[in-house]
Order: sequence, then C-alpha cells, then structure tokens
Amino acid sequence: MSKTIPRFADLISPITREKFELDYSGKAHLYVSGNDNKFENVASWDAINKLLADSTLWTGRLLTLAKQGPTLDPKTYCVVETDRDGHVIQRPVPELIHKHLQDGATLVLNHADTLTPELSGVAGCLQLQFRAQVKCNIYCSWQASQGFATHFDGTDVFVLQIAGRKFWNLYEGSYERPLSSSPYVFKLGAEENERLKGDCIEKVELTPGDFLYIPRGQYHDAIASSEASLHLTFGIVPLVGVNVFDVVKAQLEHDPLFNKPLPHYDQQHALKSHLAKLGRRLEEIICSCEAKQLVRTHQKNAAVQESFPAYDMPFNGKISAFKVGNVRSLLGDESWVRDWLCGRDWFTDSEFAKAFPDRDINKELRILIKLGAIEQIG
Repeated sequence: MSKTIPRFADLISPITREKFELDYSGKAHLYVSGNDNKFENVASWDAINKLLADSTLWTGRLLTLAKQGPTLDPKTYCVVETDRDGHVIQRPVPELIHKHLQDGATLVLNHADTLTPELSGVAGCLQLQFRAQVKCNIYCSWQASQGFATHFDGTDVFVLQIAGRKFWNLYEGSYERPLSSSPYVFKLGAEENERLKGDCIEKVELTPGDFLYIPRGQYHDAIASSEASLHLTFGIVPLVGVNVFDVVKAQLEHDPLFNKPLPHYDQQHALKSHLAKLGRRLEEIICSCEAKQLVRTHQKNAAVQESFPAYDMPFNGKISAFKVGNVRSLLGDESWVRDWLCGRDWFTDSEFAKAFPDRDINKELRILIKLGAIEQIG
C-alpha cells in the first residue's frame, strides 16, 4: 500500500504533534506553508481525470456541483439511469457538467477517501490521530469562482492544496460544536450567517504543498486565485455524546423499564415520576462496564474502518494492520526495527514481511506487541 503521507507528523510539519494538540486541535485554525512537491503523490489532475473516467463510481450524490452554495440540483447535470443491479440512479453527464463549470460552478467529488491508496494513506494517518472516521472530498474550481458562500463545517477539516492557488478567508465567528450530519449553515440564512461570522481574522493564499486546518464551526470561505485550483479536504467525524445512545440502543430496547408504556399525558405527576426512573436507569446502563466496552469498541471500529487495506493479492489470507506505539521501549535486541517504525504511524503485516524478509514475522510482531511498541488495530 502506498502511504505518501506515512505519519501525521509529516502532514503538519514543521508544527509538532504536541503543539498542534495543545494550541490548535478543536481551538484555532492553522496554516502551514509547504514545499511544492509535498502532496504531489497524494493527488493530481491526471489522477482526478482517471477517477472521473470511471462513470460507474459517480452518482448525483457522490459528484456534486456548487455555486455560492448550497449544491445544485442533480437534475440539472444528471440523467436517470438503471445500474447493472437494476437500481435507479442519477448518472452525471459530462456535457452538462462542463456547462456548469464554465458558468462558474465548483466540481466536488464526495467520499473519495478510499478511491486510491494515496488518499486512503492520508485518511489512515488522520484516523489514528483523532480516533475517528475520516471523509475526503475533492474540490476542482476555476479562477474567480466561489463554490460555497461563507459557511462553517460540522467537522474539523484539513485542507491540502494540490494544484493551483486558492484564497481563504478565516473569520472570528464560530458556531459552537455543530454536528457533522446537520447542514446548519444553509438553514440559518445569509443574513444570520453574515451576523455570526464576525470579522475576517486572517487571509491566506494556499499554493501547492500548503495545508490549512479549520476547527469545526469556524466560519470561512474560499475562491480560486489561479486559472484552476485542486484541493482536498479531510473531515474528521468523531463520535460525540449523542452517539452513545446509538451504541446502547439494543440494551434500552431489551430493558423492561424502557419497554413499559408511558403514563397518560394527563397524569402529569405519574409521567414526571416515570421519566425520572428512566433517567436513573439510563445512567445505570451508560455507566455499566458493558456499555463502556461497547462504546470503546464502537470508537475503535470507527477509527480503523475502510482506509486500511483488506487485500494483498495474490496472498489470499487476512491482512492485519498495526498502529505504532512507544518505540522508545525498543532497546538492545529489538533496536533493529526502531527506525523503520519511527517512519510511519501504522503498517500491515505484509509490509513488515517485505521489509524484513529474513525475520520470523509472527514471532517478531508478538514481541513488539508485548513491548508496547505496536498495537493491532485490524
């Protein structure tokens, strides 16, 4: 598997992981200028053209167009077709898309985080850093065209500038902890957003190799400043408190108290008393050891899904993935692997075998796990 950004530290360099977590994560935006070639192997115009050429990948939901936001109606650039499984879908039409692009629209390819090994590699680093699901979108825009009005996102966002240049305005206003699934910004209205965004606190022009971190809720907007601009966004989708109810839903459904009919709405005292009982029982369930383990497992599954390889053909067995941990514990007999581990955030057993063909891989992995240098994550 190609990991063009093998470590989170490589992505945010020269900012250290410790400084990012202390001063920026969830608190403030961060702009870091990088070398032109920093992200050249992550994506390119040629790579995007190859993705677009595979028409079976795209529907009106996965390929969207935006002009001053929200997104355009798929009916304006799609035709209704039946796919090979007999499902009715909206299939994008290149000729119709070109007309919108020439009229100033921005092309957005959604949920692209697993479409190439390179995109999956970046997503994997972010998943391990934030212990959360990561979604990647690809944005193609042209000079003086603004795809989205001033808005905020429901996720922390990492912006990687791949080609061309784009101006970004960062505002002091922030919507407190929006959920990733709720498009608040387009429901609030232009006047309300204008009031909430506040003053512009920084203007930056991203060029190839630059990255920008924007915490969820912070108002921002962007416009291409070169003939064409290509950038990626990686959105961090953490589990939040409300997700706990999804995790323990099965327990609630099998709990006798939660299956008991509510008192009649006219019986106010009885209803109040019953709701209090439900609250106390809910606290017992959420604080139980079983619920804690379920939540932890749910978090772990969300943090390692999709972006890590499942196949390594022609090998026909299961691929295991490992997260790099405390490599400082590797001394003496195990120092041979320390430098290799320091160069990545995660790896697969097949990568390990290729790097050290003369070693007993299973034995060495067991030793490294016992020493706390690695942790199996998939």
